[in-house]
Amino acid sequence: MITDTARVLIVDDKPDIRSIVATRLRIEPAFDVVGEASNGAEAMARVGELKPDVMILDLQMPVMSGEEVIPILRSLAPELRIVVFSAYAGDERRLTAAEQPDAEIRKGTGLKPLVQGLHQLLETPPLDLVEVDLGLLEVECAMRASHHWARLSPSVRESAAERGTAADFFALIGVFLALGERLQLAARSQWETTEVHLTTRLGTGRAARRALSDLAEQDGARLEPLRARLLAALPADGQ
Repeated sequence: MITDTARVLIVDDKPDIRSIVATRLRIEPAFDVVGEASNGAEAMARVGELKPDVMILDLQMPVMSGEEVIPILRSLAPELRIVVFSAYAGDERRLTAAEQPDAEIRKGTGLKPLVQGLHQLLETPPLDLVEVDLGLLEVECAMRASHHWARLSPSVRESAAERGTAADFFALIGVFLALGERLQLAARSQWETTEVHLTTRLGTGRAARRALSDLAEQDGARLEPLRARLLAALPADGQ
């Protein structure tokens, strides 16, 4: 539960929508609009810079869509509350577990449902946070595996798109980005070993584990020791 003023990031490719939503929220004492973004890629950068509590997110955007950025942000900013505000909110083509926001509000119903939804959402903390503990890792070896993932991910993305498992792939992207941040800090500090753990959401953790399990044996071997540690630490389906 957020007791202070909630920091809000608005993400929509339409400047007029961002302006209208920001103007409405600025008359609410409970909210502080700290920034805007026009696509999912910009949203990732803004989340890192601005540390918002809440993100209002459109789904259909150029460069990177809302569906693509949600699974990534679940590991980079697990406590961030994501509210989808879109004409497609609640559509029959339901979002997968990894893509699920904390709330969905359909555009075209006015701003009152959005404001009410934000207030309700902030009354309770997220209930699906999971800790992923990889234990003690050799920094140099783990960094090498992380670099292999960066080279491997374009081909993995293409394969995931063909199989219809893109959401799982983006969940795994988020996990590796979160791990990379921790490993880079350890490398800059010139540590030989470091304890590595991260927090994500349950559906995202399951999706990332599925994506990791689906990798070809040769590709997975290049990601050791991270692959084995992640498969042991990430929640499996049914857990």
